[in-house]
Amino acid sequence: MLKKLLATLFVLTATTTMCAFAAPTKVVPKKPPPPDYFPLRVNDWWKYQSTTGEGKVTKFDMKVISAEVREGDPDKIVIYRVDTTTPTAIHDWYSKEQGWVMRRKEQYGDNEKMVVDYDPIYQWTKNPLINEDTWQWKGKGMMGVDIEDNAVVSGPEEVYVPAGKYNCMKVVTKVKQGGGEVTKTYWFANWVGLIKSSTQSGPVGSVTELLDYSFKHPPPPKKK
Repeated sequence: MLKKLLATLFVLTATTTMCAFAAPTKVVPKKPPPPDYFPLRVNDWWKYQSTTGEGKVTKFDMKVISAEVREGDPDKIVIYRVDTTTPTAIHDWYSKEQGWVMRRKEQYGDNEKMVVDYDPIYQWTKNPLINEDTWQWKGKGMMGVDIEDNAVVSGPEEVYVPAGKYNCMKVVTKVKQGGGEVTKTYWFANWVGLIKSSTQSGPVGSVTELLDYSFKHPPPPKKK
């Protein structure tokens, strides 16, 4: 009787072991995150270099300082503060709402009087960006000046900057403000953000390019 019991246990153990080898656990591949051409994570930063038509070079950083929901907001909209370090610091407040990056407010330096409250909130860019998308925004900026922004998207296209090569979507905007017109062109890369931009107003223009960013892999080589 004992021999039969031991034989039965041996068969059951062998069968279980064979089944374990025959049916390995399936590894479910991770889904990539949804497209985001303007990622805003607290403490992330980007370094840029801007060059004017005369050859003057200015370097500056952009950093996400905070992400907060305003007290009492029933929609729980996250407001991101992004600081740009130039000779005069610029503070911007953005939100992401229903496929838009909204530019809510802009402040130059620490002077609370130098604030631009857009009315209505500035629909700065769509997110994600899709080829042949267009939009128009009309509103008021600093001191109630009228602004009209007409934008069109194209791409993707490869863009080379000091930080590397990126597959970008291109946004060309025609901005009318205070009787003048400026053409602003932006190149955005998915999950990275702004890679390159250019501004042209008559004969005056500048180009800005990405040098580095905090979540780049691998990091750029150190200069000797």
